[in-house]
Amino acid sequence: MNQALHTPSAAPAKGKTPAKPRLSRAEKARETRANLMAAAIEAVGEYGFAGATIARIAEGAGVAHGTFYTYFESRQALLDQLLPDISVELLNHIREKVLEAPDDPIARERARIEGFFEFLRDTPHLFTMLHEGEFHTRAGFHRHVEMQTESYLRAMRYEARQGNLRVEDPEELQVVCRMLMASRDYISNHYCMRDGKVVAPPPHVVDSYMNFAVAGLFKPPGERA
Repeated sequence: MNQALHTPSAAPAKGKTPAKPRLSRAEKARETRANLMAAAIEAVGEYGFAGATIARIAEGAGVAHGTFYTYFESRQALLDQLLPDISVELLNHIREKVLEAPDDPIARERARIEGFFEFLRDTPHLFTMLHEGEFHTRAGFHRHVEMQTESYLRAMRYEARQGNLRVEDPEELQVVCRMLMASRDYISNHYCMRDGKVVAPPPHVVDSYMNFAVAGLFKPPGERA
């Protein structure tokens, strides 16, 4: 038997922390850019879009003011990327919730709405970004809306192909998706901010949404294809 395979590797000297591997130039650039994005989200969450200055963002990222321009042409260029980036995270979170849900169209819709409110609660800066973004970062806000709408439409088209929906006309389905997204936004405005903190809405709010969605959109089990 090769004893070398079972010999413990030499432990670092007592009291010394092993040195971290040095990042390549590309890795360091990605890390700095990610830090700037994270600092911008924090700044927007605390000060709003208007108060998220380059100085605050650079300070939060731990870089010099001039370093900012190595990664972004302008403050607006950075702000326009925030909502689309967070939108990807939101979609991934909702997708995971849907995959965990029972194989039932109504359960999947509940997973979508609950997943949205969970993400909003756990990413409180998104609340400020959504409600100020339309005025301070139109390009980023509209890209976020497009991404969310496209994802919702794909989900509803799948349900329609399975014979789970009352709505079949493609144009009508687009209208319904936008109505449901508007409901989600309206609910968040009125039920998700309590004492200055972002919270999930009370259970009866989600239940009311589901009653509305089920009655108007989803077929009962006996009518499905």
